[in-house]
Amino acid sequence: MSDNPAKYARCPVVVVRVNEAQVMGDTIADTLRDELIALYQHSGAVHVVIDMAQVTYLSSAGIRPLLALNKEVREREGRLVLCGLTRDVESVFVATRLISSSRAVPATFEKHPDVPSAVASLYQTGA
Repeated sequence: MSDNPAKYARCPVVVVRVNEAQVMGDTIADTLRDELIALYQHSGAVHVVIDMAQVTYLSSAGIRPLLALNKEVREREGRLVLCGLTRDVESVFVATRLISSSRAVPATFEKHPDVPSAVASLYQTGA
């Protein structure tokens, strides 16, 4: 793959699947952060959808890569949307107030049940 972005085509959204079942510890967190940021920067996309359906456990260290990526995405005026959260993983995000259990309360991350609804949310007008 070329290091130069496409000249005539652009993808405004990159969808990334986290394949690690247990995202915990500094080694995994640091590697995941580096991979996510590299994928995002190389893609040239504005928005990111993170499919976390394979993740069954997320420690506080596992949140750091998402926060780092969110910073990069916001610098491009994009949005980072999480999807496929298991009940246990979602409860970590709710407990840390990084996602909201109601739309009335603003939160760091948006969540949707699956990739299609997450991508669609990026293009809903008036949202």
